[in-house]
Amino acid sequence: MNGMRLIMALAALTGRPIRLSSVAAPDDDPDSLRLRVDPADQITPGRAFHAHRGIQYAAGRKLRLDLLTPRTPGPHPLVVYLPGGGFVTARRAMAARQRRQVTQAGFAVAAVEYRTVGDGATYRDGLADVAAAVSFLRAHAARYDIDPARTALWGESAGGYLAAMAATDPDHGVAALTGAGVDAVVDVFGATHLATVAAGFDPDTAAATTAPGTPLPAYVLGPGRAFADHPDEVTRADPVSHVTGATPPFLLLHGDDDRIIAPVQTARLHRALRRAGVDSTRYVLEGAGHGALSPQARAWTSTQVMDIVVGFLRSRLGDEV
Repeated sequence: MNGMRLIMALAALTGRPIRLSSVAAPDDDPDSLRLRVDPADQITPGRAFHAHRGIQYAAGRKLRLDLLTPRTPGPHPLVVYLPGGGFVTARRAMAARQRRQVTQAGFAVAAVEYRTVGDGATYRDGLADVAAAVSFLRAHAARYDIDPARTALWGESAGGYLAAMAATDPDHGVAALTGAGVDAVVDVFGATHLATVAAGFDPDTAAATTAPGTPLPAYVLGPGRAFADHPDEVTRADPVSHVTGATPPFLLLHGDDDRIIAPVQTARLHRALRRAGVDSTRYVLEGAGHGALSPQARAWTSTQVMDIVVGFLRSRLGDEV
């Protein structure tokens, strides 16, 4: 069973199943780049890296990260990877091949576990965990051959949402909690405008996605509370609402057949970033779904997609990697 299917099984066992819409939602952003991916052209990362596994990064909390660093001379720019998991779990083993590929391109890549609804947490706890991981890695930069002045966030699904919030939230983001922000964000099919998170999906899925007791509203508002009853709090939890001209550059990727997070989510963030004058590039993968939770899973581990990710990171964190 692959990682994302394991997450589906775990979510179901906890009574918080991740639903897939029976219909695809439309994507309406004319500024995005359409990408037809050859799934046969797969990345083939080697093992030319140092692996530091199970590092406890938060005092008083048993939260860990796995860090991969290149064997080439450093210091290396830092990429902090936030795994998906439907806000139910955050397994740092996710995206192993993609993380190795980015490491071999010259980056130190840390996969960070964070608190979820399974821990009774909300997104503010998750943001505190992201900030704690970044702060820990910067404080131990010499030990791990990291350049603390060059940092990017990279998240998928729930992790994409947290990456966007960590880069934009003025009160609970990385800059607010550590004193220094990040230089770039890679957001892969993350939610960004929660009031429309299931826009275009079938009615049952749309209703279930934001119903009290389901993972997303529980992670945003706490248990037993509904989006419709707390619109101001929902807005404060939206990355779209926090974008300013000082927001770092974004790379956004989404499949046009995503049945879990509607493609319009990253489209809304992309438009907000562009309106604020922030450098934002958004790719829409034709026929691709929600990562490994779709028949087109190999699109996300293709050379085309990972070359885009690596190219963006090099352009924002510097060429000397």
